[in-house]
Amino acid sequence: MATINTTDPKPGYVYDSDTDTWYPLLGLATQSLDGLTDVVITTPTSGQILAYNGTQWINQTETGDVTAVTSGTGISITNSTGPIPSVAVDTAVVATTNNTLTLSGKTIALGSNTVSGTIADFNTALTDGDFATIAGIETLTSKTLTTPTINGGTAANGILIGPEERWNIVASAATGTVNIDALTSAVWYYTSDATANHTLNFRGSSTTSMNTLLTTGDAITILWLNTNGATAYYPNVYQVDGTTSGVTVNWSGGTAPSSGNASSLDVYSFTIVKTANATFRVLAAGAVKYA
Repeated sequence: MATINTTDPKPGYVYDSDTDTWYPLLGLATQSLDGLTDVVITTPTSGQILAYNGTQWINQTETGDVTAVTSGTGISITNSTGPIPSVAVDTAVVATTNNTLTLSGKTIALGSNTVSGTIADFNTALTDGDFATIAGIETLTSKTLTTPTINGGTAANGILIGPEERWNIVASAATGTVNIDALTSAVWYYTSDATANHTLNFRGSSTTSMNTLLTTGDAITILWLNTNGATAYYPNVYQVDGTTSGVTVNWSGGTAPSSGNASSLDVYSFTIVKTANATFRVLAAGAVKYA
């Protein structure tokens, strides 16, 4: 006869000798939760949960995963220790799509977003002077300019009145290669007596070539004023961007000057036309003597 396992038999259980196990008999083995061998219930209260402490299942108060939530600038916290904190944006500090906030000392970066409204919407105190220091190039289309100041001149009724033509007056004597920078001035005047025949090199500036300055079909006119003493000298080589290559010079009357005028101010005119990339035709006239 098989040995019966008599370890911890309970009322309402039956023994299965095949599996050597006691099983509760339906309807007779009603047990409390504390009756389970791995459950220990101590003074249960409403709202507690059953949690496993690594050895047994015990009753305890729900603490959740939150120990404390700390609020920050623009964030307010309700019920910060849980079990369910409430986090909200403080609209008095943070701008939202539904509130109005005054921004002071903030930088708004350009991007795909746009800002709409009129000047008055942004600042009713703006004046023309507020825009005087805005850097950049603005293309004006179908705009009306009312008495603007243009390089010292003014415009009225669509007519430019009294524009200034700036001269570059240099207290030097012409000799060697004289760089004529169109971006500095269209009139170049050397006030000391020339000491030799010289080369005129036409360019935009030391960093900008005439080829870059002009587009094909554009032209610019330069005046060269050369002072001569008892010995007359004149420009006898003409370059654009430091070379005579690609430069064709055509003189008024068909003949280039072969000398200057002694004890005089000689004036030369050069209209430089860009006909193709790095290709120029220079229409020249002079020397006109001013005694």
